[in-house]
Amino acid sequence: MSELDSKKALLVALILLVLIAFAWYNFFYKDKSIEINRLKEKIAELSKYKRELPVLLVQYKKAQKEFKVYSKRLPLKEEIPSLLVRLNSIIKRQGVDLLSFKPRRAYLAKDGLYYIKPINISIRASYVKCGSVFERVAKMKRLFRVIDFTLDNPKIVGTNRVLINVNFSAETYYFKGKVR
Repeated sequence: MSELDSKKALLVALILLVLIAFAWYNFFYKDKSIEINRLKEKIAELSKYKRELPVLLVQYKKAQKEFKVYSKRLPLKEEIPSLLVRLNSIIKRQGVDLLSFKPRRAYLAKDGLYYIKPINISIRASYVKCGSVFERVAKMKRLFRVIDFTLDNPKIVGTNRVLINVNFSAETYYFKGKVR
């Protein structure tokens, strides 16, 4: 009977060993294995970002330069005095008279990202000089758009020069709020 007891003891020990191994696998190894696999995936993802970082830094610096250029065209705030100075300079260089400059109330664009500032402007110039003013305004760094214009009250000055009143509506734009 001692041989049977030793077989039973061996069987019980083997069952206990299997239960301990099973418990160790479920409570320790399985969780750690899942954690190890998750961390390996995270390391692979971060390694991918590390490889892409130099390219992304170049793109970021390029985007910063572009932002500086575009922020001059679309400033972060309303700049009517400086705009008036620039327009007046353009108009005077072309030998044109600025009759009126009337900014109107700004309103929010449909997409809600920026404001539109309408401006009514009147000048007195020859037809050619009027075109030169519009061309120079179109080439300004600041985004400025002539929407509508009318030509009226032509007067002959001298022997072959005709001056006309040019009334036009324009729009300029600026960001709604602070950009992070």
